[in-house]
Amino acid sequence: MKQRGPWTRHGGEQILSTGHFEVRRDEVTSPDGARGRYDWVEMPDQVRIAAVVDGCLLVIEQYHYLVGRLWQLPGGAVDPGDTNAQAAARRELAEETGYRDGTWTSHGHLFPLPGTTPTRVHLWHAEHLAPGPAALEPGEADLRVHHVPLAEAARATQDGRIRCAPSASLVLTVVSAPRS
Repeated sequence: MKQRGPWTRHGGEQILSTGHFEVRRDEVTSPDGARGRYDWVEMPDQVRIAAVVDGCLLVIEQYHYLVGRLWQLPGGAVDPGDTNAQAAARRELAEETGYRDGTWTSHGHLFPLPGTTPTRVHLWHAEHLAPGPAALEPGEADLRVHHVPLAEAARATQDGRIRCAPSASLVLTVVSAPRS
C-alpha cells in the first residue's frame, strides 16, 4: 500500500502501452473510504516556449488531428535523450522555428489535466535569440510560424485564437511581466 494524501493505492497495472503513452489502472481507496479503480495516463512531460523576437512572440499555427487548427507557442515532448526540460525546450524551439541560443527563464510548470495524468508542461521564456533554419518533423509540414505583437498575443488568449491552455497561461505571464 502507498499513501497519496488522503488516497491509498493498493496496487496497479498497465492496461495499454503505445510508443507515446501508457494507460494505468490503480486499485485505490478514495478519501471517502470507498474502494475502487482509478485509470490514468502516463506520458512524457511537455514544454512550451514564449520566444520573444523583436518585440513579438513566435506563435505556431498547426493543424492537430484531435482538435483542428490551433495557434499555440512552440513546444513538444521532453524526449528520453533530453537531459532536462530546458534542453527539450531549446531543441523544440530550434526544430519548429529555427531560433536558438539566447537568454532563458523558467516559469515553472503546470499540470494541464491533473485528474487524468501527472504529466507536467514546463514553461519557458526565451529572448535575444539567433535565427537559423528550422528542422520540422514530417508531421509538421503544415506548421507556420507567426511573429505576433505581445498585445495581440494577449488578445488571442481571450478571443479564442490561442486555445492551448499552457500556451495561453504562458502568454499572459510573459505579457504581464515587466520588460527589461
